[in-house]
Amino acid sequence: MGEETVALKRRIRDLTLELAAIDGVSGHEQPVVARLVELLRPLVDRLEVDSYGNLFATRIAREPAPHLMVSAHSDEIGLLVKSIEPDGFLRLEKVGGVIESLLVGRHVRVRGYRGVIGVKAGHLQTPEERNRVPGLRELYVDLGFDTAEAVRALGIRVGDAVAYDEPVEELANSDRISGKALDNRVSCAVLVLLLERLAGVELPCTLTAVVTVQEEVGLRGAQMATYRLAPTAAIVVDTIPAGGTPDVDYYRDLGIKIGAGPVLALASGMGSTHGHLANPAMRDFLLGVAEEAGVPIQPALFPRSTSDVAAVHLVRGGIPAGVVNIPRRYAHSPVETLDLNDVSATLALLEAAVQRFDSEVSLDFLASEWG
Repeated sequence: MGEETVALKRRIRDLTLELAAIDGVSGHEQPVVARLVELLRPLVDRLEVDSYGNLFATRIAREPAPHLMVSAHSDEIGLLVKSIEPDGFLRLEKVGGVIESLLVGRHVRVRGYRGVIGVKAGHLQTPEERNRVPGLRELYVDLGFDTAEAVRALGIRVGDAVAYDEPVEELANSDRISGKALDNRVSCAVLVLLLERLAGVELPCTLTAVVTVQEEVGLRGAQMATYRLAPTAAIVVDTIPAGGTPDVDYYRDLGIKIGAGPVLALASGMGSTHGHLANPAMRDFLLGVAEEAGVPIQPALFPRSTSDVAAVHLVRGGIPAGVVNIPRRYAHSPVETLDLNDVSATLALLEAAVQRFDSEVSLDFLASEWG
């Protein structure tokens, strides 16, 4: 492995660790966006943040040129403080696809203060209690205080975000990292690195890197941002669940592996109104770029969920859009796991796509490959 490759993976790891460590539950993305503003401002011609927190970082082409949007969302799943009990315990509501069975006994943070989601002592649990998952109504956060007044003195109030306290760390295989909020801080890191690598390069298109908010609660920021920008085309960057583990059959359940390259989702949310079928021109464009650049890519279906692309492609008269996904295991858990080689390959694909997206790229529906 060359020194440049090692250095790039180290840079990806370090930036992802930094961004994932910042809490940004949906609707509370301000700290994440603030850090991304610092990182992106020196790399672009224009930077704006709208009233909801969507960030627009634009490199403007010298000549009239197509406008390409490359986006990633900044928010993470989590919880909100529903109430503060007289003895200082916090009751909770979910934000996004939180898995309730993974909450009990977890360390969490509220406004940066550390707490734990309590668990009834095993000595006191009945046999039935030991074999069931407590419902959200039974759960609470213990910040270590005994009165509501002590909790409120910290500035904690109803509506505050509660995030997992689970740092991203290397596994035994140092190419693989695991922790909270890899969905989707790794893609935010990719956007920063993409603009770093394109610094000083004359582009054939105007490029806007967009960081959206509130993806985990209904793709809300993506709809706002795309309508405002009205790009020629868009590429969404996100993570995607992977199979290849003992509990997820690769062929029957999910034909995606970590370590095998970025994923081109050809369809998502099938059978619902909240998904996408790949735009054929953007599908062919991304597959062609991957082949030219020698980037391994996994075409796959994502039947049970979707990403910001489902909102992006419906804006205005329809925005030709594709989604490039970084595969990760243990989705929506505090121990999401991914392979840094997939991230570096995703970065290479995006870099090649931006430099290839000129006025000659056809977005004609009928000119794309039929199949």
